[in-house]
Amino acid sequence: MEMQDDPDLQFKLAYPDSERIDTGIKTRARGQWSSKVEFILAVAGQIIGLGNVWRFPYLCYKNGGGVFFIPYVVFLFACGIPLFLMETALGQYTSQGSVTCWRKICPLFEGLGYGSQVVVFYSSTYYIIILAWAFFYLFSSFSGELPWASCRNWFHSEYKTF
Repeated sequence: MEMQDDPDLQFKLAYPDSERIDTGIKTRARGQWSSKVEFILAVAGQIIGLGNVWRFPYLCYKNGGGVFFIPYVVFLFACGIPLFLMETALGQYTSQGSVTCWRKICPLFEGLGYGSQVVVFYSSTYYIIILAWAFFYLFSSFSGELPWASCRNWFHSEYKTF
């Protein structure tokens, strides 16, 4: 008998200090992180993201340099980290996704889960364009003559007529 076929063995391996109570409901085993470092790196990659690396120096320069950093850090510790910890705690407590964890707490809050998914969708479509630009310039840089090295378009000609 393989481990995939034995739910009791899966439960014992996943939760070694727990006892299994058979409720008669068949549930699928959830995936788990193999280590705490893996979880922290995955979360840091999601939080930091391309937008923060790309835009943060520009925003600092545009909004007063080092002075901008003070309210940024204040809001990071006052809003960003507490909200992150709340989302992580809700996910661990309910063992659900973003929509169903809010539904489990209060059915009226289900809209918060849907709203967060809309934000993720919009930010994903925004970042995919930036990644497309990055790949375009990466692959274009392997050509013999760089496409942006000269202006050989017909509309940049000195003989253009309109």
